[in-house]
Amino acid sequence: MSNLISKVSGTIKNWWVFLILGILLLISAYWMFSTPVESFIGLATLFSALIFVSGLFSVFFALTNKDDIDNFGLYLAGGVLDVIIGFILLKYPGLTVVLFSLFIGFWLLFRGFNMISVSFKIKAIGDKGWGWILTFGILIVIFAMMSIINPLIGASYLVYTLAFTLVLFGVANIALAFKLRKLKTNVQDL
Repeated sequence: MSNLISKVSGTIKNWWVFLILGILLLISAYWMFSTPVESFIGLATLFSALIFVSGLFSVFFALTNKDDIDNFGLYLAGGVLDVIIGFILLKYPGLTVVLFSLFIGFWLLFRGFNMISVSFKIKAIGDKGWGWILTFGILIVIFAMMSIINPLIGASYLVYTLAFTLVLFGVANIALAFKLRKLKTNVQDL
């Protein structure tokens, strides 16, 4: 029994990674809402760096939990994809400006589906709050699709849509962090 408890407890170590990522996403969303007139290039650079850092955090989480989580490959693949996309966008700012909404749309689409997958994992262990994470994942997918379907939308629409989506993504990551922390605490209490 103690072996099972230590395995489950190890599965949810580093829950704080999602908390930090959620806070960074909320800060980024606030910046976008408060400075909508800022240069589109500045926005593209910010998101390129955010995608890169998000990838590093995801790779870190996946590698530190590789023996303990079922979907290790999904976290690692998402992290590596984020690192590659973030690097390309930072290295080629001209490309970034042209393809910005498509890159962001596909990045958020992948992350939204990842959040949906995580919600069902949380449901499978019997947690009642899984529906919120599912809802945020679905909303992230919807807003990502809007960015993919119409990449020529106006800059202000893109700024506000992406800022709102980042709020959803940030809140979803913070909610996930606290769910994992609660699960870890419950397991340790056993």
